[in-house]
Amino acid sequence: MARAWEVNGLAPNARFRDAAGRIVLTRWREMMSYREGTLAGEDIEELHAMRVSSRRLRAAMDAFVDVFPARSFRRYLREVKRITDTLGDARDLDVAIDHLTVLLPDLEPIDRPGLEGLIDRYEQQRRAEDAQIHALFIRLEQVAFGARFEAWVAKHTGIDADELQPGPSGSH
Repeated sequence: MARAWEVNGLAPNARFRDAAGRIVLTRWREMMSYREGTLAGEDIEELHAMRVSSRRLRAAMDAFVDVFPARSFRRYLREVKRITDTLGDARDLDVAIDHLTVLLPDLEPIDRPGLEGLIDRYEQQRRAEDAQIHALFIRLEQVAFGARFEAWVAKHTGIDADELQPGPSGSH
């Protein structure tokens, strides 16, 4: 599993709003750091790491709900949930394909066609999920979701993502 990024400048005596900005923005950038690998589709662990990071972001947003206006919070959280759900559908298929493929060598030849057919069907569904993931990220880019999300967090917490410079642990 992907290791969570450390949150730069987070202090035990931090104001709640300050902590909210630092944590939410770090989790956002952490999640998005897996975007290219997820879209490339060459390593299923990239998608898994992105999904785990999206769940961390959702948890952070839930923890700091009181920092943000309710209406806009619901809108942003709904979009983050959409990301998590889209990634989750693909991840579930990756896991199923992987587990079923491991079973193939131990099957009797007569039993293999059924399992191979199921794997093939899951692989087709997985390709369809790739299209959904690509469409999701195209839409997010078209509406400049990332920039809007970061500006929204900054407006309500006073923390700017570019100044915070979140990154993998040990990258600073």
